[in-house]
Amino acid sequence: MSEEDYPSLRILPSALAEGQGDRPFVAIVRSRDELCRWLRDPLPGLKWLQVEGMLGDSDAWAEAAHSDSDVSLDLILSDPSSEFSDLYKLVDACAVHDFRVTVLARPGLLKAVKLAAALGFPVRVLPGQPTAEVLAELKEVLDFYLHAPTVEVPVEFFHSLLAFTYGADTGSLWMILEEDPAAFLRYDINGQARVPRSNAFESVEISSAEFVERHLKSLVERGAECATCPWQQSCRGYFKWPDRAYSCQGIKDLFAAIQAAADEMARDVASCVLQSANPT
Repeated sequence: MSEEDYPSLRILPSALAEGQGDRPFVAIVRSRDELCRWLRDPLPGLKWLQVEGMLGDSDAWAEAAHSDSDVSLDLILSDPSSEFSDLYKLVDACAVHDFRVTVLARPGLLKAVKLAAALGFPVRVLPGQPTAEVLAELKEVLDFYLHAPTVEVPVEFFHSLLAFTYGADTGSLWMILEEDPAAFLRYDINGQARVPRSNAFESVEISSAEFVERHLKSLVERGAECATCPWQQSCRGYFKWPDRAYSCQGIKDLFAAIQAAADEMARDVASCVLQSANPT
């Protein structure tokens, strides 16, 4: 199977995923029956399951804990303030399956990230276009990730952005957060490809590889703040979608905090190297 034949990982509702066969895909499951179907008999191309709206189903997780497959699971928390405590229901199942917890950046975000990290689950935060209230929580999440001694798992997008500052080839935020249609192409129940975080149809099947760059080019041509933003390379207009008029002032403050943390780490590393080279 060549990359040319399958340029994007398809992310599809469970019913549509049935026909994927060897083609790489992610199945979205929203019920116990769908979850158990894929755990019982996964197709060869299945990379992981995206689980939505069923974290509170204790019976589903009991069955997952006794399944014979080792399919990885990505748990979506769309309302972290009300859902985070249900993460405890995954404790038995995580002995069988690898989990990631994906948290939409909404009120309650910090509590969800703290509990997920305490349980040893890697975390992906989908920031979207955060409100001022949520931006404040994102800054608290960053501080928790950087300084809490118990954190032993990556918290994205902070983890990869810090690596990016050191020259790692992490790609832009679109790629880090798996929202770049060039690599992750989402479909609705009708089989229509959709751009991320939008209900609008786009010809992404034809131009998926160019979506991010076309979006950024359009912003720069319109005189958006992206044109002079020092974090343009890593962001690529992520926070200007879908609302191109969204103000990034708070986002820039968040990026500045990430850069400051990276600079502090660099100084600490340099100091350790110097001390090693010149022991007293």
